[in-house]
Amino acid sequence: MSVSLTNERFLKLLSVYLNFREDCVTASDVRAVTAAGVDETYAFALLLAENLGVDTDGEDKKFFHDYFIPSIKKLDVADYYSDDYFRLVNFDERSLGAFTLKKMTCPAYRAFVRDDFEYLPDGRVIPQIGFFGEDYRYPAALSDGREWMTLLPNEINSQKKYIDAAFGKVATYGLGLGYYAFKVAKKSEVSSVTVVDIDENAVKLFKEVILPCFPKSVAKKIRLVTADAFEFARSLHAGDFDYIYADIWHDVSDAVSAIEKFKEYEKFCPTAKFGYWIEDTVKYYL
Repeated sequence: MSVSLTNERFLKLLSVYLNFREDCVTASDVRAVTAAGVDETYAFALLLAENLGVDTDGEDKKFFHDYFIPSIKKLDVADYYSDDYFRLVNFDERSLGAFTLKKMTCPAYRAFVRDDFEYLPDGRVIPQIGFFGEDYRYPAALSDGREWMTLLPNEINSQKKYIDAAFGKVATYGLGLGYYAFKVAKKSEVSSVTVVDIDENAVKLFKEVILPCFPKSVAKKIRLVTADAFEFARSLHAGDFDYIYADIWHDVSDAVSAIEKFKEYEKFCPTAKFGYWIEDTVKYYL
């Protein structure tokens, strides 16, 4: 089987797990396998593969080692709870219209996407999957009951490079929980952060619930604009911003067309550098 077909096979299997069988690996199963002398990451990978019909010790042995092993990693909740956003931002559930801020829990041993796709030199495409050994409680923003932004590891890990790249006058399309705006506004090399979001309820709740948790030195850099991101992008001129980051899509399914449209609008602010959330994953589908 060609590497492209093997990539597709792995992606389809993970899709089945993430969408329909996310609780098929249990803590007791993992403990039973680790009793044989392997670590929890290997045990989880083995159990997940076998639950998905992969013959890990037979005809699929190479497939298992080439894909499941590099993809899956046990994470430590302490690494995420120590993030300064987690330490500063705390709130009770609040709703306004269709927009809700709340806390959610990812159960121990339930896997999730932890970062963008990894592209290996031999052509393999490896989705980054993680799990915790204990329950993980995190803030989330929901729109019409659908999770719109959560502080699961993927949201934190996949934004790091766009946070690192930001400088000067920054614009970001999409508010969510304000995580990106917070991280960028903290940087000394960032003078301002303009956040554009079309949902006036999201903006209002952010002002009332989350923004007051930020240090004053950070909050004063943040300007909130309630507007359509594409219309805002079309209104720009050279010099308006130094770095522009877009994150208004839920996942890959709606990201492709949005990124293509935003790239067409880069010409309106040609002096800026641009970043697009999960672009490394999206490029697989382009």
